[in-house]
Amino acid sequence: MCVICAAVPAVAALGTAADGEQRKRQKETHARGAPTTRREYPIRVLTALAMLILFLVSAFYHAQQPSG
Repeated sequence: MCVICAAVPAVAALGTAADGEQRKRQKETHARGAPTTRREYPIRVLTALAMLILFLVSAFYHAQQPSG
């Protein structure tokens, strides 16, 4: 498996973990009634975008390999 193809599940796992942590912090902040001062990043969208880019790069890379 090439490095690009191996990065796809790693990016998915890291994105899922980061999204879970962000949601956990949001729930804790909301439960305390404290105002949210931090900027919330769209982790799901960024993860999906990173995976799409990796898929496209992987497809391009594997299409360029010589057959045979």
